[in-house]
Amino acid sequence: MVRISPLQIKRPGVWIGFFSGVFLFIFLIVGICTSCDRGIKVQGTPLNDLGSNELEIYTSEEGIYDLTSSELDKVFPTWETDPTRLHLYLRGQEQQLWVEKQTGSYHLYFYGQGSDSLYTTDNVYWLKLDHNNANVDKKPYSRGNVGVKQQPTLASGVMPESYFLGTIHNEENHIYAPQVKEGDHWFWAVLPAPKQQTFEIQLLKTAPGRGHIRVAVWSSTEAPISPDHHIRITINGQINNDETWDGLGRHTLEADIPTGILIEGVNRVGVEAPGDTGAGADINYIDWIEIQYPRYSKADQDYLKIDKPSAPLRLTGFTQPITIFDITNPSEVTRIIGISQDGKEPLFQGESDHHYLVVGSQGYHRPVKVIPPTVDPDLRAPGIGADYIAVGPPDLLEPLKPLLDWRTSSGLKTRAIPIEAVYDQFNYGFPEPEAIQNFLEFAVQSWKPSPRFLLLVGDSTYDPRGYISTPESNRLPTIFIQTEFGGETASDVLYAQLDKGNRPSLAVGRMPASKPGQIRILVEKIINYEQQTPGEAWTQRVLAIADGQDQTFRNDAQAFLDQFPNNMQTDLYAPEAGAQDGSVKIPSYFDKGYFLITYFGHGSVNMWGKDRLFNTEDIPKLKNTELPIIINMSCLTGLFTHPKVESIAESLLWQPKAGAVAVLAPTSLTLPSDQSYLSNLFVEAYLQNPKSTLGEMLLQAQRQIPLDNTGTREVMQTFLLFGDPGLRIVQARP
Repeated sequence: MVRISPLQIKRPGVWIGFFSGVFLFIFLIVGICTSCDRGIKVQGTPLNDLGSNELEIYTSEEGIYDLTSSELDKVFPTWETDPTRLHLYLRGQEQQLWVEKQTGSYHLYFYGQGSDSLYTTDNVYWLKLDHNNANVDKKPYSRGNVGVKQQPTLASGVMPESYFLGTIHNEENHIYAPQVKEGDHWFWAVLPAPKQQTFEIQLLKTAPGRGHIRVAVWSSTEAPISPDHHIRITINGQINNDETWDGLGRHTLEADIPTGILIEGVNRVGVEAPGDTGAGADINYIDWIEIQYPRYSKADQDYLKIDKPSAPLRLTGFTQPITIFDITNPSEVTRIIGISQDGKEPLFQGESDHHYLVVGSQGYHRPVKVIPPTVDPDLRAPGIGADYIAVGPPDLLEPLKPLLDWRTSSGLKTRAIPIEAVYDQFNYGFPEPEAIQNFLEFAVQSWKPSPRFLLLVGDSTYDPRGYISTPESNRLPTIFIQTEFGGETASDVLYAQLDKGNRPSLAVGRMPASKPGQIRILVEKIINYEQQTPGEAWTQRVLAIADGQDQTFRNDAQAFLDQFPNNMQTDLYAPEAGAQDGSVKIPSYFDKGYFLITYFGHGSVNMWGKDRLFNTEDIPKLKNTELPIIINMSCLTGLFTHPKVESIAESLLWQPKAGAVAVLAPTSLTLPSDQSYLSNLFVEAYLQNPKSTLGEMLLQAQRQIPLDNTGTREVMQTFLLFGDPGLRIVQARP
């Protein structure tokens, strides 16, 4: 038997997860898709002392950055009186900073990098002006010998080399693999045997000599036969590596490259899976390719990185003056002085276990942007508090104002929180889930009143770094968890786990909007819904829809309906397997009017049922004037993080004046037997107190789900409320 881990293969596409009893069925409709591994740890130290004396400096790649005084004057008008009062920080840790005056203007230099965060490509450095204490003798300032070190004297008789071993790392991210359990979930290409693919690797300033290649892959299949994987690597048409191995997981192929194979410019690396192991499937995903090669110590765009130099080097191709920085420890970067000359060529003697950057006068980097932090509102201000908070980008919070006013009129103290204020005041400016978690922990402990409702306003994506998606799909981050069947997926529920336990303590909902117009549609629907006259016939009708592919779904649907009292009308729609008229019948049920519609059955991102009972293409046809709450006891119908495909949960929310007023839907794959705990507990919460809010009903159910097995725990974490947690369900007759 061959086991294959399901993956998403190249854009657009969608994985459809179907369950029948304890069996998991996954099949393809447009491509293949699920979600990715984040390994997120929700923690972090909040910033203190924010004010008008700070700047955020964004950097996207490694280099020495140059910031001029003209860029600081508008924010720090008096900083030049004593530039030693400037401090530079990254995630709260002080960094080296050089301040120099050149021809009447100051320049600030520092070593910057791109971010290793899973949520952003930019690092956020903080430049702070200390009004109280000068720092003449402190580490981060270039005064005397602070922040510099002397280059060792070249040994007598040692001839400098004109080349060193450079390393080029090539990695592209096109394919997303949520089933990966360790490391990166993005890959360059998929290689199912038998297949061969060629990758073009650009080498600069190539010198004669031997090299070394490393190719990282992730094997998504395994078989009883051993070995079950075989790959050959060629470089410029010559076989360089022929390797077999066994099993699932990561593997790195590597080999030496003989002299004469590597060339200046484009080198073609061929990766071939011949498919000759006898395994039923041999599928590997290419992660990255790295080549170490002899490289002339000549500048490229007035810039050169040198790793672990084994001999003194003759540096060429730079515009003078050049500066050399030891970046071995990024938080303890030092500048090398005492560079000797051989004629006009600088000679550099480095240490064999260190890393260096050599920069000519035109080789300095410029920041992506330089902006002040968001300090208004001050989220730690004395006396601040709210029962109901909405967190999101300002353009999405603006159309939310009528809903907040409506909630205020019902007695809740509300507050809209711009997400940038949360990032800046609680996570050093980084747009990560830790920021929201840190903020909520503080607010629950310190605000009076403390929050009871959290509305997340904005879409999210499993591609927050933007490999294949646009910024519109990444408005507000979610937390990602690893699940048993679906791999990694989204869980907003974890934002509310604030008491160090495994259960939420806040009612959480999300409006997964990318545009303000979507918020306007949903806000209008919510307010109109709550203004409906209590006791109308539709307010006491419940519909359950059961997928005909398995009797289990019909049984679960009927058991769900049986919980409601006799004075409520309950209807069951359970078509036979293979029925083709669901897209007609289900909209007609919407038109009849139900306060609650629940679907039991197979599901995917954009449809119900293996027979395509109902999908996102049917939603624009809905004309129902009574808006139901829709519960999905299914799989993946709430996967709002797909950057290319709109989930059925989202489509139901954005349908103007029709569709749904709120949706409970899953972002992952779970079993019906585990899902039933949530549906039954939700009905119990509703019947106990129908006047409580939708979010409070869900919270009560979440806090009672048994957590002694993986399946029920994942149901609690991955069934998310799309809509307003403060929604009050329209009342039926007593």
